[in-house]
Amino acid sequence: MNSLRRWWSLPVDYGWNVAYARSQQALRITRILIGIWCWIYTAAAVIGLAILGLGLGDGDPARWALWFTIVTTVPVGAAWLIRGWPSWRMSCAFVLYADIVLAAVLLTFESPSVALPLSALFTVVGSYVVGFHGPKLFTAHHLFAFVTVAALYASTMVKDPAQRLQTSLYLLMLILVMFSAPLICHTFLMLLRRDATGAFYDPLTGMQNRRGFDASIGNLQLRSMPEATVNVVVIDIDNFKAVNDRFGHQHGDVVIRLTASRILDVFPSPAVAVRLGGEEFAVACVDNPEAVKERSALLRTRLRDETDRSPLTASIGVAHAVVGTRNITDHVVDLLGWADEAMYQAKRLGGDRIAVSDESTRPTPIVDRS
Repeated sequence: MNSLRRWWSLPVDYGWNVAYARSQQALRITRILIGIWCWIYTAAAVIGLAILGLGLGDGDPARWALWFTIVTTVPVGAAWLIRGWPSWRMSCAFVLYADIVLAAVLLTFESPSVALPLSALFTVVGSYVVGFHGPKLFTAHHLFAFVTVAALYASTMVKDPAQRLQTSLYLLMLILVMFSAPLICHTFLMLLRRDATGAFYDPLTGMQNRRGFDASIGNLQLRSMPEATVNVVVIDIDNFKAVNDRFGHQHGDVVIRLTASRILDVFPSPAVAVRLGGEEFAVACVDNPEAVKERSALLRTRLRDETDRSPLTASIGVAHAVVGTRNITDHVVDLLGWADEAMYQAKRLGGDRIAVSDESTRPTPIVDRS
């Protein structure tokens, strides 16, 4: 029971799952395969309709279900092939759509004994859920599939009593294929994913580390137009060594965590925040450059809180550029370098200021000391 509760409460970050798949060059091929799967399902529906006949006779729900499948799966498959990866809500909607359409086709079969083994197709949808979603959607999908299988099993036992032994064999096979194996795979995958995320996050602050940042910046594509203004902000605490020397390393850790908390307050999700190392942080976001400069100024003010035991100042570098989302990762890496140069320019001028690097001023940043 404790293991079940632990599995149920495992945290799932859909955006991180998508970003990690993208960083491993697996997202595009997955999207193509899902689109092709939708069209294969269309082809199967066409074959089923050819067997039943093309007419939409009264009281013939099977034909209606097959026609609906054909009409809807063609554009859904095209959307997977042409458009970007869906948001979390759209992904959940896709799972709901696939489950309902499949159940409608199976439950309207004239012969439930034929439809019952075809319920194994729920495993295809379940594989997608295992890869990108967590225990709650996994459970909802499999409960829906179980109810559908139970209805088909009961209908077969009533309508075709001569096939009861074969039907029970089908049911045992479906339990193994649809429920037991996916549950084992999902549990181990969730545990491995939980441990793997530790390599992408900084244990002191909970922010992403540089590896996690590199994996996540591609996820900015989900939130932008074909072209977007990408901003990178680099923050470095001034005279951090003096803080450590005066108050000790334990207080230095407190300062690092406090800085991270204030950065996340000023630059909340969907901005991607990272601890680059030591006392240096960075943020990447798709936003208006002026709004980012204003938030950088707010962060500078928030860090210099006189009520703190050791009030901080920070040197902040900002860089932005209008980029296409197809190669956004490379642009963010360039912007990170330009923002880092701007940050060092602010530090050379005494710190506690913002230096801005944009396309018209590179390589010399504009420094704001106000």
